Amino acid sequence: MGWNKAIEILIPLLIVGIAKVIYDYRKSILLWLKKQKLILLPVNFNVALSVDFKEGLNSGIYYEEIKKNLLQLIDNNRLHNHIKLKDFSDIQKFNNKSEAELFKTKKNIDLIIWGSFTNDGLKKDGESISKISLNFTYGHPENKERTIGQMVLLDINSKLALKNYWQIIDKQSLNDVEVVSNNIFDIATYILALTLKLYGRIEKSLSLFEHLYNSLSSRQDNFRQHIVPHLINCYELIIIENGINRKKFDIAKESCKKLLNFRKNNFFALSNLAVFQYKAGEKLEAEKNVELLLKLYPKNPLTELDVAFFRILQKNYKDAYKYYDRLLKHKHIKFNPQDVVEFLTDAYRLYKDPALLYGSGMISMYFGDRKIAREDLKLFIRKANKETYKLMHKKAEKLLNKIEK
Repeated sequence: MGWNKAIEILIPLLIVGIAKVIYDYRKSILLWLKKQKLILLPVNFNVALSVDFKEGLNSGIYYEEIKKNLLQLIDNNRLHNHIKLKDFSDIQKFNNKSEAELFKTKKNIDLIIWGSFTNDGLKKDGESISKISLNFTYGHPENKERTIGQMVLLDINSKLALKNYWQIIDKQSLNDVEVVSNNIFDIATYILALTLKLYGRIEKSLSLFEHLYNSLSSRQDNFRQHIVPHLINCYELIIIENGINRKKFDIAKESCKKLLNFRKNNFFALSNLAVFQYKAGEKLEAEKNVELLLKLYPKNPLTELDVAFFRILQKNYKDAYKYYDRLLKHKHIKFNPQDVVEFLTDAYRLYKDPALLYGSGMISMYFGDRKIAREDLKLFIRKANKETYKLMHKKAEKLLNKIEK
């Protein structure tokens, strides 16, 4: 073979060899730069993936599909603002939980999903099979007794026991990859939502739980029943924070309605909804819900309190007296007397009905400040017509005589 022929053969091989060297070199440089960026700069994601697999083989193909599915699930559920996923499998590996825990804390990452595939080529019953072993490393608040971490771990482990399919059989790989992807998405979203709730970030937690519930519902996945208690708890917290503390009644009303979708006629949601509707100017809707409370929970102190108020607005003073009388026989109440007195005082300024002074006086007398009770009852007697408010007038005079002695 002549030199010219040899050169013709060698040059393409040489070009391929040089190209491979350049590719490997560039890949090494890119990996080095990615690693430096991860080490030196703050991260711009809150969920990290670090899974050991073999590029180009089954595990690598499956992993790429799983990652693509996860990104698609985040996109489909409109969770871009809550879940920012980053894969650094090629530059950062974890050998144990301590390493993952340290890295999570150092880089302030909410959740690290790490683990590995079994070796490619393994078979079971003659079928090629790949199993993925995953760990979920996350943060949570802790108390002095260190019991919160134990409870969170038990809770998440119980959910992992329900979402326990982590293998891909070659002949059904398309379906198995989807199942594994969904399981990762469900567990990861659950962990993020749970830990956000524990850190007090209730609105973000609720958003994640709602999206997860809807996603599970669309797939007819029974795992959704385990999301419902968290949804209810978040709604309750938002009702308290927005309706009671911040006086944002529109937000609180919506949470009441959402809670009622899961727990029909729930007392907490229904009683608060009636109050928020009244304060938002929806007096007719509030009145209907108070009547429903009377039908469902007639002996509850809050029901009696609400009914007494609306009976005053209806000018039914005999009934209002009756429900205040019932209310005052309770030894234990589950409302703040000061809030009720302020509510009735505001209502008096608006409606100028002396019966509202009677109500605030009774609440103060039995559950609050007797000085306030004396002032309200005295003003009631001065303002109230003795015949119109006969029973209330008699009771107020009797109580005042008792106080003055």
